[in-house]
Amino acid sequence: MRKILTVIALAMFLVSAALADTLYLKNGSVLKGTFIGFETNQFIFELTNGNRLKFRPAEVERLVMERDVATSTGAPIPGRPSPPTRDPNPPGGTTGSGPRWEAAPAFDVRLEDQWIRSTIQVTRGQNIRVTATGNVTLEGRTQTGPDGLNGRRDPDAPLPNENDGALIAAIGQDSPPILIGRSKDFVADHDGLLYFTVNHWETGNARGQFRVTVSVDRNSGGAVSSGGSGSGSRPSQGRQKTVTVSATQAWTDTGIDVEPNMTFEITADGEVEISSRTFSRPDGNRNANVRTSTYPMQNEGVGALIGKIRYRDGRDSNAVYIGSRGTPATERGEYGRLFLGINDDYLRDNRGQYTVTIRW
Repeated sequence: MRKILTVIALAMFLVSAALADTLYLKNGSVLKGTFIGFETNQFIFELTNGNRLKFRPAEVERLVMERDVATSTGAPIPGRPSPPTRDPNPPGGTTGSGPRWEAAPAFDVRLEDQWIRSTIQVTRGQNIRVTATGNVTLEGRTQTGPDGLNGRRDPDAPLPNENDGALIAAIGQDSPPILIGRSKDFVADHDGLLYFTVNHWETGNARGQFRVTVSVDRNSGGAVSSGGSGSGSRPSQGRQKTVTVSATQAWTDTGIDVEPNMTFEITADGEVEISSRTFSRPDGNRNANVRTSTYPMQNEGVGALIGKIRYRDGRDSNAVYIGSRGTPATERGEYGRLFLGINDDYLRDNRGQYTVTIRW
């Protein structure tokens, strides 16, 4: 089945930090210290007083770094974390006093019909670093890591002359694919959102996923964009609407028509019951995840607020995480309707609702 590189874009709201690594939490806390690594699906952060704390991705708003997030070989941080070191020779050069790497929360890339978008908006000339771990099983029988199957080719894959099953990326829609593999440093040649997929054509009976971490040097390239258009503009907030998202309904039509290059600011509040005496707020409850369930977003907490676009031709974009605060954006050629939903696959035992305010 042919993959469609047309999805709703969810861009991170980025803020600069001057001196130390800074971890911004969704509860409003701002922590200064040293980012140690990302292990067992948790951020490890050492405070200036030496205490080490761990946070789930759903708890983290953003991470601003003053140092590299990989070892000197460009490989992912190993099982026993050590403080990252500054890269003296970053790709593509830098502006200002040196590289300032900013890491997004890690996310999963599966082999699906649609490319998987990241939360990273890049600008031309920016240094990008991607690392990946994990395994994907192709067509139910052949397992591969992010580097792909050495010497094996798929003539119908996006990159037919590269290893079958390798991790690949693209900047924006309808752009030439970029071979990533287990780790890759490259320079963005144009503005856009980063998308990822597996270099294989047939998506049937695929299993597993690659765990991908993306870092961007915010001291390179052009102005940082906080929206999906690449222009660096924030939501205009000229219009506002409040909707109720029920926990008993898979998707709620917001009544908001979307067009290309729109950016939204979405905030949500409230609490829902996702099973007997188990509750969730808009960021989701990962402690309630059931391994055998098939959630719309498998690696986000149960009950999290998520979104999608229903296009004019009846297709749906892949679901994207919004949580208590998100800035989804649209790209070129995207026309449709904005829907919001609950990250749950069994709604009969749910109760409650979220109150969601949308500005655009």
